[in-house]
Amino acid sequence: MKRLNVIFAVVLALLLAQVAASDYLVTESAPVYPGDTVYVYVPIQNMGFGIFMNDVSVRLEPKDNASAKAVTILNDVDSLGTINDWGDQRTAKFRIHVNPDAVEGDYYFNVYITYTGQEISSSTPPTPVTTELKDQILTIKGKPIIVLLNSSLGIVAPMSINKETLKFKNTGTGTVQNAIAEINLADTNVNSVFSILGGGTQFSLGNLKSGDEADITFDLAVDIAARPGVYNLPLKITGQNNYSSANYVGLVVAGTTDFEISYQETLGSFSLNVANVGVNPASAVTVSIPRQKNFSSTGSSSSVLGNLNAGDYTSAIFQIAKIPGGGNDLDVEIQYTDTSGMRNKITKSLVVTLSSTGAQAGAGRGGGSTNYTIWILAIAVILVIYWQRKKITTYFQKRKGG
Repeated sequence: MKRLNVIFAVVLALLLAQVAASDYLVTESAPVYPGDTVYVYVPIQNMGFGIFMNDVSVRLEPKDNASAKAVTILNDVDSLGTINDWGDQRTAKFRIHVNPDAVEGDYYFNVYITYTGQEISSSTPPTPVTTELKDQILTIKGKPIIVLLNSSLGIVAPMSINKETLKFKNTGTGTVQNAIAEINLADTNVNSVFSILGGGTQFSLGNLKSGDEADITFDLAVDIAARPGVYNLPLKITGQNNYSSANYVGLVVAGTTDFEISYQETLGSFSLNVANVGVNPASAVTVSIPRQKNFSSTGSSSSVLGNLNAGDYTSAIFQIAKIPGGGNDLDVEIQYTDTSGMRNKITKSLVVTLSSTGAQAGAGRGGGSTNYTIWILAIAVILVIYWQRKKITTYFQKRKGG
């Protein structure tokens, strides 16, 4: 009979002393963000028909490892005493700390309610009963931070088109829906200097969760009138839920320039003229004749011209010869340092027609120089004989008479 009484008491407690609670944990402030320390409330209600919930104790536990890493429970047990009558309600309170690196999302906890039922007889102590509330949800809202992770923007030249890529990353703990990256070229600092070719200045990054990356690619055109210097392109990121951030991405317009070349052939020497026809100065200018199919060079194939300001020109002497069967296009390389400190190389092509004497001299064999020397000596001898013809005639007559 006693055994039946115990069974009856347990069943009666389970049936009549039910616990009512929501699927979501109630917090003192909403939403809850990483780094917050808040109270979490779990309402417990007696749904039975009598005094069946004595010594009520409520325990809060993370359901899984992810929840345990996201939230630190500072006090995990709360005692509510006795909930006497049907419909009576008490609220368990727990203090928690949301870890700063917790990622936005739903986290799950289990709630265990332990109480004793009605005492059936003095010889039968009350039986402890534990009710479990599974999958109680705590929603954490993160704080997204979208940063420029990498940029191909660096040094650009006036009158150039550059394919550029910007890479972004959400380094925060929240999600940004429908993120948009906008490069504001209407700013007075860059107005009329740069243009984005194609689809405008706004680019979709999509939805970026914590740790997600996205990139955009575009063609950046630089105006021919762009002055050398450092420019900051305004960059703005926007998204749903009022997300917005502003930044700058920098690039350098190099003080590049251009050159014009010509040549002059005099007395067997080949003089290469180099003029700075651009608007920017060039430092440490070097002109070279590379190995090629139409011409060969002997001696030094490179000459240092020094610094050339806009409009300056100078010359370099080379010994070149036309390769038999080759064309008349001479390739010339010009290297210089622009105003940004970047070394540049330009290849120019020049149509060159060498004279026969010039070609011999250019070959470095000495034939052209020797021919000129012989002719000069012959002319000198003839002139001497002409001016001294009387003395020479008198000299030979004396010898003949003697």
